[in-house]
Amino acid sequence: MSKYSFIVSNIPLPEVDFTAAKRMKYREYKKINKEKESNSILSQLDDEAVVLIMDPTKMNYLSVTICTNPPYGLEEYTQKDYIYWLEGDLDNEIWQEQLYEYLKGLNKDGLEIWSIWFGDGPQDIKEMKIKLAESKIADLEVLKSLSMNYCIKIE
Repeated sequence: MSKYSFIVSNIPLPEVDFTAAKRMKYREYKKINKEKESNSILSQLDDEAVVLIMDPTKMNYLSVTICTNPPYGLEEYTQKDYIYWLEGDLDNEIWQEQLYEYLKGLNKDGLEIWSIWFGDGPQDIKEMKIKLAESKIADLEVLKSLSMNYCIKIE
């Protein structure tokens, strides 16, 4: 089983990535990384290989990206037209602040946050509602629950 988190909506949403992740060809990486890598596994890469460079202090920050390949069975839970992956460290206070600010800036038309364990048949979903205008960051604490399947409807 795998747990996936999504934001779904009736309208397109902006994509954000606060992780500062960058993809680049290995030959470009070698130009900016002057350290010797003769003993590194990277030294075995072809210069055309694409590497993902992460800032370790930001790698668990908020990322909201379009979901082009949803898990099998997602359509049993939501029929919204726009589905986005919701990624990052849900326990990280900065991530929570980033999500809160992101949500506050959106049109709330059908906006929902889903978290579902896939791979073991249909799941029971706990539904909740949050009035964002009256909420605080602490109201998003439910997102930390790893064992619960939920749908948070944002109003």
